[in-house]
Amino acid sequence: MRLSACITTRNRPEDLENCLRSLWDSQTKPHSVIVSDDSPSMEMQQQNQKIVEQYPQTIYITGPRIGVCANRNNAVNAIPASETDLIAFIDDDICVEPEFIGSAIAQYSKMSPEQSQHTILSGISYTTDGYVMAPGKLSFRGYFRASDVPETIAIHASIFPRQFFEQEQWDENIFFGYEDAELCLRALKRGYKILNCPELRALNAGGNGKSSLMESDIGKLTKYEISIEAARLYIGIKRYKDLFPNVLKLIGFCFVYFLHMTAYLCKRGSLQAWPEIIRRSHIQKLWQPSQLNWG
Repeated sequence: MRLSACITTRNRPEDLENCLRSLWDSQTKPHSVIVSDDSPSMEMQQQNQKIVEQYPQTIYITGPRIGVCANRNNAVNAIPASETDLIAFIDDDICVEPEFIGSAIAQYSKMSPEQSQHTILSGISYTTDGYVMAPGKLSFRGYFRASDVPETIAIHASIFPRQFFEQEQWDENIFFGYEDAELCLRALKRGYKILNCPELRALNAGGNGKSSLMESDIGKLTKYEISIEAARLYIGIKRYKDLFPNVLKLIGFCFVYFLHMTAYLCKRGSLQAWPEIIRRSHIQKLWQPSQLNWG
C-alpha cells in the first residue's frame, strides 16, 4: 500500500528539516511527501523550499495562509486519490519513529479492502517532558477524554484512507484547535472506524511551548487560548446542531459553555476577550448554506 505524508509548515525551517529527515529515515519510506508552506515572507519560503529540494519525491507548494485546516486541505488536495492509498498529516515540528510507516501499512494489510477504506488509525504522540496524546473522545462540553472506544485521534500519529478526503475536508472555519476531533465526528457519522494502534508513535518536538500562537493577545490570554476556546464553541454547536442533532444537548452545551467561559474569563481578568472569542469562532457560518465538504 502507498502511504503519503502531508507536512504543513510555517516559519520553522529547522523543525521542517528534522521532520523530513525523520520521514525519509523511516524503515519503510513514504510513497510521496507534500510540504505546504504558510510562511508569510518570500525569504522564509525560499529557505523552506531549499530544504525540501534535498529530499526525493518531496514536493513544495505555498499555502493559503488562512489557518492550519486550509493548509492541510491544500496539501492533501495536491495528492490525487489515484496516486496514494493512505495519508498522514504531520506538522513541521513532528518527528515520526522509524517503524511508523511500516507499522501502519502492516495494520492495513491485515484488513479486507472494505475495512481498510473505512478505518482510521491513531497511535500516540508524545513530548520530551512526558506528555502523551492518545485517541479518546470528546466530553459533552467538548474536552478530550480517555475512551476504550476511540472517537478522536492523536492527529500527529494518525493515518487516514485517502478516499475519505474525497468525501470530507478539514473545516476551514476553524483557525486552530480541536479541528481533528471535528473531522473525526464527521468520519464516525459516515461509518468510519477509529482503531487504536499504540505502536504508531511520533515525537511532538513543538509540544514544549514553541507554538507561534503562544503570545499575549487580549487581557491575560494568549492567541492559542483564544483560538482553542473559539474552536470549542464552534465545534460544540456544530456537533449538536448539524452532525448529531439534539436540541436539548445544543441548548445545554451553549448554556454551560457561556456560564463557564464567563467565570473563566473573570478569573483570568480577561472578560474583554469575550467578543473576540465569538468573532473567531465563526459560529454564524453554521446558519449559512454551504456546499463545501466541511459544511
